[in-house]
Amino acid sequence: MKLYSSFISPFGRKCMILARLHGLDVDEQDVSADGANGYTGGINPVGKIPALVRPDSPYVMGESHIICEYFDTITTRPKLLPNRGEARWTQMRYHALGNSIADCAYEIRYETVRPQELHWEHIIARQETALRTIVGALEREADALGGPWQWGNLAIVTALDYADYRAGHIDWRALAPKLAAWHKQFENDPIWQETYAYPKA
Repeated sequence: MKLYSSFISPFGRKCMILARLHGLDVDEQDVSADGANGYTGGINPVGKIPALVRPDSPYVMGESHIICEYFDTITTRPKLLPNRGEARWTQMRYHALGNSIADCAYEIRYETVRPQELHWEHIIARQETALRTIVGALEREADALGGPWQWGNLAIVTALDYADYRAGHIDWRALAPKLAAWHKQFENDPIWQETYAYPKA
């Protein structure tokens, strides 16, 4: 299998982490240096990453949560996503909150990377408020997020790392000290370290 992504993408990174956790043979292709930044219809008709190419299928699989669920389905190791019941919905809710943090950080970056006169301040403020609100909600549930790796916290951890990189001015750790302490346990994990592609201070 080939996974096309940018190594700084939180969406691609959670797929990379899950593939490692499950011992899957996945060839990771970093397309961030591509002329079109990797968003080409030649890989994925939607023009987005991550995108998974499987040798037994002519169709490209997109959307990180679908790729993650596929990896969780084909593994011979214990699955991360519970099969049923409230435990499943809790983990899916946490996963969605992580995705939302990543979305907010991406939108902030998208708006602020453009020239100042093109910034849409309303959208920037909205995404910053949303990011702070989600972090506040997770702070209240920090004791329940679990570890080391679960379906929900896979998305939360990678999104918080991305928020450091793309929306560092938010300083989510100052807003959520319990969440920050919880996140720190992952920093010594070999898979976290192996997939961490952001500049370190």
